[in-house]
Amino acid sequence: MASEENNKQKPKKGKTSDEKKNDTKNIQSPLKKGIKNRFVYIGTIAILVLTIIAFVLIPAISTGTSSGELPTFGFWNGTPIQYSPDSYFADQVSQINEYLRQQGMDEALAQMYAYQVWYMAFQNTAMRTAILDYTKRSGMKISEETLDEEVKKITQFQVDGKFSIEKYNSTPLATRISIRDRLRDDLLVQNYYNDMMSLSPTTKEIDFVSSMAKPQRTIQYVHLSYETFPQERLLEWARTNEALFRTIGLSKITITTSQKDAEKVLDQIKTNALSFEDAAKSHSRDSYADKGGDMGIKVFYDLKAEFPNEKDGEAVMALKKDEISPIYKGENNTWTFYRVNTEASAPDFSKSSVLDEVKSYLYNNEKSVMESWALEKADEFTNETTKTSFSAAARKLGLDVKSAGPFILNYGKPSFYFYGQQIGLFQEPYRSLENELVGAEENETFLTTLFSTAKNTVSKPVVLDTSVIVMTVTDDKEGTDEEISYTKFSYPYFFQTAMENQIRNTILSSPLLKDEFNSAFTKLFVTAGQ
Repeated sequence: MASEENNKQKPKKGKTSDEKKNDTKNIQSPLKKGIKNRFVYIGTIAILVLTIIAFVLIPAISTGTSSGELPTFGFWNGTPIQYSPDSYFADQVSQINEYLRQQGMDEALAQMYAYQVWYMAFQNTAMRTAILDYTKRSGMKISEETLDEEVKKITQFQVDGKFSIEKYNSTPLATRISIRDRLRDDLLVQNYYNDMMSLSPTTKEIDFVSSMAKPQRTIQYVHLSYETFPQERLLEWARTNEALFRTIGLSKITITTSQKDAEKVLDQIKTNALSFEDAAKSHSRDSYADKGGDMGIKVFYDLKAEFPNEKDGEAVMALKKDEISPIYKGENNTWTFYRVNTEASAPDFSKSSVLDEVKSYLYNNEKSVMESWALEKADEFTNETTKTSFSAAARKLGLDVKSAGPFILNYGKPSFYFYGQQIGLFQEPYRSLENELVGAEENETFLTTLFSTAKNTVSKPVVLDTSVIVMTVTDDKEGTDEEISYTKFSYPYFFQTAMENQIRNTILSSPLLKDEFNSAFTKLFVTAGQ
């Protein structure tokens, strides 16, 4: 059956079982050397389980680019990664699109998410191209007999569920060759993964990982939230940094062509040939243009970010009402000038709204000020616990004692996909958990402190995202056999997922991959949309 497709070579004699075993040789590719840390949660390679909503519009590119060539999205080791209607690339776009439609995704959002879907298809094609390159260089082969058996399974060549040689021979030769080539590549990729995934975790490794589910600790703790940063400390800091909270009413015009063009617009305004508002609407290229350049009231700490040189920001703050600033060169080749609508004024810290803004600024820009205060209070509390009990020390300092747990060593919450469901590597015990500790179980410092602090002793202060806590371990027990067995069962699947992701990441980050997706995609879709 394969002779005609194989350059009319004579049919080969049947192989012995030993020879058939050598149809696919084990690969010693660079990937095996690249997989060093297998116990790393990277994600999942379940390609079609996407977290994007998309319907993919496929541009009319069956004839290729304007030069008549197929569009090339990149190269693997010199081999072009191209799109054509009957290519693997096209199949990937179609399959991802079909999967999303089956999920009931809104097709009206097509163009917004087309980029993500096509890029995923490109990455899948790059993966396949790389694997086929590895198999070719390693000498991996698929026998013609094996291909014959796979061809017989294709329904296109079957009658009443059985392979029909007549139906097969009536198919055009070019089609048969294409089918066999695709099957050969599919089998090479499959065998590659079978070889690479033949590794499995040892019993000792599984026992070690599952043992991490054994220690379970419950705590009492006090919580020093940045939300409770004292008003007097806030006011003291605000007065020291008063200049940051000065306000000014401004309008601005941003020119993106050249300094000369900016000077022309500014000259038209100064000679009253054009009002500032009209100039902004017709020449400015920023988010304020439609409003005639009006920026409203700006606080200096926000305004100064617009100037590479802070002195320029101070110069604008010093302008009088209706004065216009010089032209300032900004980032990304922009030229900007400002007009003062309301002169700069000092902040009024007697207003709660102003102090709220100061507090918001601290939280978002200088959280260390709040952290230092919380650590001071935590140290004060810790010193008090050397004289009395944990609860008594909390009462003396006006702090609430709360309980949480049990916690296990589940840093990063590693997981994997199993039949389309995301499954955690460890079975978390049921526990009470206040809002301020949500996410703490993924904090390395928190877990290190929790599992290194002796029972009934007081920990060092732990800095979380929005607070500082001090804890004491009140209960230390081992997990149940059921919880340990769960991790022993799930770890081999997690291991395989990590291996698959390591292979994927190794290929996609390889210097052999030349990614030209953005330019090709933009060229095709912009052209198609015009």
